Amino acid sequence: MTEAAFRKMSEQDYLRLLEGSDVRYEFIDGFVYAQAGATNAHNQLALNLALLLQPEARKRGCRTYQNDMRLRLESKNGQPTHYYPDLMVSCEPATQVAGTLHLSAPCLIVEILSRSTGRADKNEKWKDYQMLESLKVYLMVDSLSRGAALYRRTADGWAYEIVEDRFTLPCPAVELSLTEIYDGVPL
Repeated sequence: MTEAAFRKMSEQDYLRLLEGSDVRYEFIDGFVYAQAGATNAHNQLALNLALLLQPEARKRGCRTYQNDMRLRLESKNGQPTHYYPDLMVSCEPATQVAGTLHLSAPCLIVEILSRSTGRADKNEKWKDYQMLESLKVYLMVDSLSRGAALYRRTADGWAYEIVEDRFTLPCPAVELSLTEIYDGVPL
């Protein structure tokens, strides 16, 4: 995450800020954080994943969204949080609030880890993502070296898995490999 704006704002003010901006801002505990641009490896990983997931998602009436779709989370303190995950799959339609679209029930969230975002993706965001009843898998893909890990929802909570090469996702129901994900990615 980047530096926060110096004053707290309401969700309505945040949504107004988004209306006239080309910059993506996340909204956390009333503070706004500008999102940095991505590297070539990051963009290629996100594109590869979207191309691998979308055909199966579409067959099941779901959609794949890349990093410009916001995720809105209700938080424990009553102030909503808005993130821009690198990739999401949702079988629920996007919701419109104050003229802007967001998702609130993805079944899959993917974050591409980098030096600047890795800590937040593994900690703060993961803590928030766990609150989503719809979420079945949280996949973290490294943009600096070949590797991935995921959290999978089980009957007993969440199971952590380090991805070896081939793995299966439940939503959409698809088998992926690190070879496919990293195809053509400059590391």
